[in-house]
Amino acid sequence: MNPYQALNSPLLNDAGLNCHAVFNLAELPLAARELLSERCPEAAQYRQLILIGHGGRDFWQALQAAGMASEHPVDDFTKASIQRFFASEHPDTPYQFLYPGAYTISLQQLGSLAGWHHPSPFMVGMNATWGSWFAYRAVVLANTAYPVTPAVTSESPCAHCDDKPCIGSCPAQALDDGEFHLLKCITYRRQANSACKNTCIARVRCPVAHEHRYSKAQIQYHYGRSMKIIEQSH
Repeated sequence: MNPYQALNSPLLNDAGLNCHAVFNLAELPLAARELLSERCPEAAQYRQLILIGHGGRDFWQALQAAGMASEHPVDDFTKASIQRFFASEHPDTPYQFLYPGAYTISLQQLGSLAGWHHPSPFMVGMNATWGSWFAYRAVVLANTAYPVTPAVTSESPCAHCDDKPCIGSCPAQALDDGEFHLLKCITYRRQANSACKNTCIARVRCPVAHEHRYSKAQIQYHYGRSMKIIEQSH
């Protein structure tokens, strides 16, 4: 059994949403339960929390095949795919999106609980199977009755990376002392001739799971969106 596919759903997998983890809400760590209850009081109406993500290139291919005409194509495609899944597999089961949505939650915390996430020098989650080429796409509350997903057990790929090419290749020198300096990164990205305006050189140079590296178009899309947010806030 694939440890990342708790839902075993062709509908989700065909949409490139090939990573799923199921938690019983009552069994989440106390701090996580309290924060969830504070930010989403209606969570008490549900039994389970489902974390859904993607690893590799299939999600982008499915998204492009579906079209990218909306203002938020990634979120809209994700939600539509999950809605089809529930309509087909759980037509009478109440569910609610936490993310994408109006609620602020820690995706990395949930990823760590699922065993998907290890920290990396360049601040993108590192996964033993997918490297940094995975992403959290949705968090759903539902009255489903799936078995709870065992956490994936893995060691951080960064632990045995002696050369650390991500640090040495960062043109902003934002990683030089082993810590990520956001201001250095943003300042460099905003320069007219920045090599990281629509990409992250440090991330691309990481050798882990290079076979799953996003296409150039996908990298440019995501970093282009983040660049627009940076420019709007300065």
